[in-house]
Amino acid sequence: MSFRDLIERMHDKDACIRGGALAGTDGLAVEEWQASPGVLDLPALCAEMAQFFRESGRIAGESGLGAASEVCVEGDLGTVMIRRVTEDYLLLLVADPASIPGKSRFQLRQGARRAKEML
Repeated sequence: MSFRDLIERMHDKDACIRGGALAGTDGLAVEEWQASPGVLDLPALCAEMAQFFRESGRIAGESGLGAASEVCVEGDLGTVMIRRVTEDYLLLLVADPASIPGKSRFQLRQGARRAKEML
């Protein structure tokens, strides 16, 4: 199974997941998948969210919360979730605004666990 397959299977289990990517902590997308190709600029989103994840981790650490494990940003047109897979990799998902946050986050957690096993 490839990382593309992993993300597509998350979409199969939660149709509100529009796409996702495995990215390095440097923000470079390693592999990506979208339900509607060309709609999301996943490489740019990975780059921006990786930086946001690093900054969130710094803030969490300075606040005594420990290292960041997951960050979620909800907008009017969707939700972006990113979770640490290993020290070097992150898993990013984009979900519809109609998604059930807990269901999508569950898929993100499960996907990150599977991705870690694949690395």
